[in-house]
This record gives sequence, C-alpha cells and structure tokens, in this order.
Amino acid sequence: MSVRVLCTGDFQLDKAFGTLGLEAETFREQLMKTFAKVVQTHGPHHDLILIAGDMFDRKATPTSIIEEAATVLASCNTPCLIIPGNHDPVNSGIPSVLQEVLSQRGATHVHVAVERKPIEYKELGLTVFPAPLFRKDDLSDQWGWIPERTKEQGTRIALMHGALDSLPGGLIPEDLAIQKDLDLVVCGDQHGPGNGVSESSNLFNLDISKRRKLYYAMAPEAQHINQNFTGAFLTLELKENGEIKSSERMEVGEIRFVNETISFDHNSEDESHAFDTLLASIDGRPTQLTSIRLTIQGELQSESYQQLNVRLSQLKTEWPLLELINEVTTRNTDDWDQQEVDPLVGKIEQALSHDTNLDPLMKARILELLRINLGRWQ
Repeated sequence: MSVRVLCTGDFQLDKAFGTLGLEAETFREQLMKTFAKVVQTHGPHHDLILIAGDMFDRKATPTSIIEEAATVLASCNTPCLIIPGNHDPVNSGIPSVLQEVLSQRGATHVHVAVERKPIEYKELGLTVFPAPLFRKDDLSDQWGWIPERTKEQGTRIALMHGALDSLPGGLIPEDLAIQKDLDLVVCGDQHGPGNGVSESSNLFNLDISKRRKLYYAMAPEAQHINQNFTGAFLTLELKENGEIKSSERMEVGEIRFVNETISFDHNSEDESHAFDTLLASIDGRPTQLTSIRLTIQGELQSESYQQLNVRLSQLKTEWPLLELINEVTTRNTDDWDQQEVDPLVGKIEQALSHDTNLDPLMKARILELLRINLGRWQ
C-alpha cells in the first residue's frame, strides 16, 4: 500500500503587500483562494496533508481570517497536520486560536502541533515528528528530540520550518534524514527558486531532494517582487517501506511578480524585441495579479528613446501594476557621429556586437571600462 502526501505551507494568509497600495486587497484575497484550492480541490486526492509553517503572516492576523481558514480545513476530510512557523509561532497565540476554531467546527482530523512530540497515523502506517517554532526567533534544537526508530512507528516523517545549514542563518542539516533515521523530511520557510526554475535550485530540484530525503514544500503563491516563480505545492507518493515512489510539483499560483532589467546601447535599433520577450513570460496571466518592476538602462538615440516612451505608455495601460525605473540617457544622432571612436574600442565593440550569448548589460560595462582605462594603455 502506498501513501500520497500533500506538502505545502508558507501561505502567509492576510499578508500586507504594502507596496501594492489599493491593489493589495486583491492579492490578499488570492492567497485565501489559493489556500482553499490546495486544500479543497487537491487535498481529497491525498491520504495526508502536511502544512510546514507560516500558514498566517503575522501575530496581528484578524480572527476572521483564522476562522475562514479553519472553515476551509474543516471542509476537507483528509487528515491534516499543521506546524507554526516564524510568522505564526506558538507564542503568537494564533495556533491555539486556530485549534479552538477547528474544534468548534468538529474538525478532529486537523491537528495543530504546539509541542515537539510524535503524532501517529496508524491507519497510514506512518509517524510524523513535528517541530513547531515557539517564537519568531526560535533557534532551539528542532530535531535532537526525535527518538530512535521502532517498528511500530512505520514510515518516519519530520515536519519542519527553517533554512538548511548551508544557507545564511540556516540550522537544519542537509543530511538530517540520515542523522535521525528518517524516511522523509518536509520543510517550509524557503518559498521558491530564485530564478523561477525548480530544476536549477539545490533546494527545489526533485532529484536532489530525493537523494537527501529532504524536500521543501514551496509556497503556493509568490509574495514579493524578488520571487519570480509560479506558486506550487508538492505531492509525494511513499511506498509501504517509506521509500519515495514519486514526487511532483503542482503549480497553483495566480500571483506573479516580475523584476527585470532591459539594457540598451546606442546601436539598438529595435527596442520592442526586449519587451516582447518579457511579455511572453507573463502571457495569459491576470493583469490584476501581476506586479512588474521594470528597470530600463543604457543609451539610446533621441528618436529611439521617443519610440521607447510610446511603448512604455502602452505597457502601463496593459499592466497597471507596472513600476518603472528609467535609467536611459539620450543623445542626438549627430552626437554619435561626431564622437571620435578609438580604433581599438571600435574593433572590440564590433566583436561584442556579434556575440549573441553575452548579456547586453555586460557588453555595455565592458565598453565603459575599456573607455575609462584606455588612457592607461596609450
């Protein structure tokens, strides 16, 4: 018999989204909608739901939000275990409020762990070792208490919230599964891959995770401008002996943050191509849930700069949550023609123009440093 486990966390319900102004409420509502989708739509297809901390965003989370989340959890009959994270630790009072509201709704299948002690799921043949955080800055030993294996425990799973010790400030050992004889470690705290690609991340790559038996659940929604990924949850299938049979990340996120830099030089003739590439990455996304920070830098001729401004005006109309950082300088065409170009600079500039693999920003910096230091070599 295999067991399907849904691993999630870091919803941070009722997050402020302070930089989004009046649009922030739409983003907060989406967090709850995505939470409901994960639990109510996908939860019933699993044998166990593990929520690895930070279900709520802050100590001041309104009771109404906690009640709404409890109603969602109560509506799904799949057993569920929740641990408090650094945003909703035990001493915030949120876990006790959530457990009380769940009790009022008769949701005995949902457990909020406020102690570090084993929780058995005998019908599933497994035992979970939850490590709730007691306060926001909890630096205590989260795994030393885990006992030695006994046959009655079945598959052994640790549920934790925190960063690996290979990261700045991290405390969780990458080889924790080996150290404590665990079949699986599920973690929250790290939201998603920095470049948006799970396969290229040591934290979220599924093959790497399988080898060390330690998985990050991933946040179901991106939550700030530097999180350039689509939110997802993790689904795992475990064999009866605890071996990981399969793993898959299921994208559910609707919120998207895009933080891109577009660079030009005075030879740029088609400023629209870079924008088309950017827009292709968000094609089909809801505009009211897409926040874009666009940094434009470099040098353009006056005519091209005018065309650029027209394009930016169109973008602002199409994508209302567009923040523009404009670092473009302009020159008249005559200025470029009159500028004396050193033969060495001209040859290097020509060579760079044919290198399609080099980032435009890097090309501009190479030429800038070359011109600055040219006098030293003459």
